[in-house]
Amino acid sequence: MTSHYATILGYSLATAAGIALGIRAHRPGSRIPTIGQLLARIMHDRTGRIAIIAWWAFIGLHLFSK
Repeated sequence: MTSHYATILGYSLATAAGIALGIRAHRPGSRIPTIGQLLARIMHDRTGRIAIIAWWAFIGLHLFSK
């Protein structure tokens, strides 16, 4: 297996895990928060908003710039 296929497999597994977690979060009576609930909780205070902006800047600078 080449590193390219290993990378594709890793991203595919992460995506599948995210989808499975999202499905479980939307089941009635689930204790797992949805993405919206999680972001609402994080954005509730100033520290969370700063962390989200810092993460967004990190992603922008390291992954999308060339």
